[in-house]
Amino acid sequence: MKYKETPGITSILVLVVSYLFLLGCVKTEDAMDPESLKTWEIYNTENGLGSDSVWTLAEDKEGNIWVGTMNNGVSKFDGKMWTIFNVASGLIDNSILCIEQDGNGNMWFGTLGGLSVFSDNEWTNIADFGGVYALLKDYDDNMWLSTYNYPILEYKNNQWYQYYDNECELCNVVNVFFEDNEKNIWLGSEQDLKKLTSNTTTSYNQSDGLPAGGIRSMHQDIWGNIWIGTYGSGNVARYNSGQFELVSLSNGLSVNFITSIASDNNGNVWFGLLGLGSLKYNGSVMEPYTVKDGLPDKSVTQILKDKHGY
Repeated sequence: MKYKETPGITSILVLVVSYLFLLGCVKTEDAMDPESLKTWEIYNTENGLGSDSVWTLAEDKEGNIWVGTMNNGVSKFDGKMWTIFNVASGLIDNSILCIEQDGNGNMWFGTLGGLSVFSDNEWTNIADFGGVYALLKDYDDNMWLSTYNYPILEYKNNQWYQYYDNECELCNVVNVFFEDNEKNIWLGSEQDLKKLTSNTTTSYNQSDGLPAGGIRSMHQDIWGNIWIGTYGSGNVARYNSGQFELVSLSNGLSVNFITSIASDNNGNVWFGLLGLGSLKYNGSVMEPYTVKDGLPDKSVTQILKDKHGY
């Protein structure tokens, strides 16, 4: 059979292909420069941050980012400019260890010198607590505090309640509070991990599968796994269905202090490390990020995903 060329078919095909190519090049409002996905934006004292020594981060209901520093109070970023609050402004101490917003919109700051609450542009300071190391607002708007003088406190219905483990002194040194998707409250201490349900308190330690060392960070990922990081081990624990599974973070690194844990919108879990930058875990591979990748320092003390997904 002879092939018979149809007049103009080649030129038509070229036009169709060209049109499809141009469609792929049309700029849309949602288009994103691929290079921007790996861009770090650095905030420091040169562009308004109160101090380059950052310890903790929080986001309030309005989307403001609060940055707790180790020597110049707290800095608030509204997306455009920074506002600095320190002892001169009314804060009880310039070393900020933790930040939380209560159900009424008041900002709570745990410091080395006590508790400061910022409400309607006024400060309420409680020095009697001593250092305040961890804060949590739970689902019912109760506030949980880990303090030096009254180890574990709950502020509920305008009343203070104290909790104390008489059988384990180090269990009262709580570094992190955490509430899971089922509204259980977890207390990570220097000695154990406690889960508080409505009627029961359950204690876990290394014999249950936890890594060695005091617990310093907790996070629940988008799949429902609860991650626990410690000071003293190159492993983190992944808790699911009542079981702890150890996951190694070593990746050729001498990891021994997991400072913070967070998830991004793609389900990757990020780990902040003392002296070793950060690790991003996609479920199979640990990808390191250090100073050479754009971080301003080799120690990552806190990781926060804001409402924009950054």
